[in-house]
Amino acid sequence: MNKWRIIIFLGIVLLLLSGAAGTVLYYYLLKPAIALPPQSGESTATATPAGASMLGKGCGVKQNSDGTYSFSWLHVSADGQVVDEKNCRVPLVGFNMGGLFIKDAGGKATLSKIQWYKQTFPMNVARVNFNSRWWDDDVYVPSAGMHYRAWLQKYISWQKQVGNYVMLDKGPHFAEPPCDGSDLKLCPNQDQGIRDYKANPNAETARELEDYIGYDIPALSDLAKLYANDPALLYDVWNEPTIKNLPAFYQDMNTLINTVRRQNPASLIIVYQRGYREIVSGTYPDYTQPNLVIDAHVYPDFNGTSPATGQSCHSPGKPGWTPQNSSLDTLVQFAHNHGHAFIINEWGGCYDVPAYHQLITSYAKAQGIGLVYFEAGNVLTDRNAKALAINDNGKLVQQAYADILQV
Repeated sequence: MNKWRIIIFLGIVLLLLSGAAGTVLYYYLLKPAIALPPQSGESTATATPAGASMLGKGCGVKQNSDGTYSFSWLHVSADGQVVDEKNCRVPLVGFNMGGLFIKDAGGKATLSKIQWYKQTFPMNVARVNFNSRWWDDDVYVPSAGMHYRAWLQKYISWQKQVGNYVMLDKGPHFAEPPCDGSDLKLCPNQDQGIRDYKANPNAETARELEDYIGYDIPALSDLAKLYANDPALLYDVWNEPTIKNLPAFYQDMNTLINTVRRQNPASLIIVYQRGYREIVSGTYPDYTQPNLVIDAHVYPDFNGTSPATGQSCHSPGKPGWTPQNSSLDTLVQFAHNHGHAFIINEWGGCYDVPAYHQLITSYAKAQGIGLVYFEAGNVLTDRNAKALAINDNGKLVQQAYADILQV
């Protein structure tokens, strides 16, 4: 009798142990993962299938407890979105800032002014155009009181200090050094290389034209190597090329892309849309490098006195423009379907026409494409004032960026 009791007792114990083990196995191996609430300072996102991007807010840049910022490496997701290390979408919105490529190389810029923009506008990127020849020659910048390489690096550090990604935009490479800023009318401007060549066409001045990339290769190589381990740096390798010989252009564009990639295999590289319609049509092959962002510049077709700035100005554009009746939507869809992200690195201008503004900002938000306003001074009532204030352009941009970044 005692023997049977012992057998029955052992059987009950074995049953209980197997049930407990099954519960543990289910919880850890079979039960769907339980989502924990985000901790303070973490970004939030909605999960999507593997390879696709996730919707969220607060992604990309995190402010640390000591006030500094940590930047996530950005990459392009399978569905053509700029995302952070957790595959959470990072809408890049901000301004063209600094002016480090012309005139006095923006040598009078200050950290306090950059801080004002960051505090006034929801933003996460500054596009900084630089002069590749000034970098190569390390020219002196009188209004900054230092040489160009040190000045560019200092300006980059200021932007990072306030929590902005920095998009280095390779601009012109004329020979004239920065002026002292006392009379900007006498300073070198964006088309200085063309002026020099027209005034004295020869082999030396021809190197100042856009189709010569001999100054650009070493500058981009230096910068990509210098910031190879810095996730805050992005590279716009060629600003608004207009070269008509497309095979030669593609070859040079690929050379510049590969120059950055050799030094920095992870960063985003921005590629201007020159010749992209011909790629979409199948006339030429698409770019094959990873983490590319196709860039378009879209202005509102305005000519007159800006109601926002009170200044006479001109912005190029197409009358009655929409993303659909232009080639923009076609380019965006093709890019996304082929693993490239998309950004509009210049928009708005001297007068952010309200109807145009609504079209471009709503389209950008719907398609997940970046917006970088041209340029920072066009959103101010007086760009030379000590106490800065936003004009009607600024109010529209402020509202749009808040909506896109969900803040």
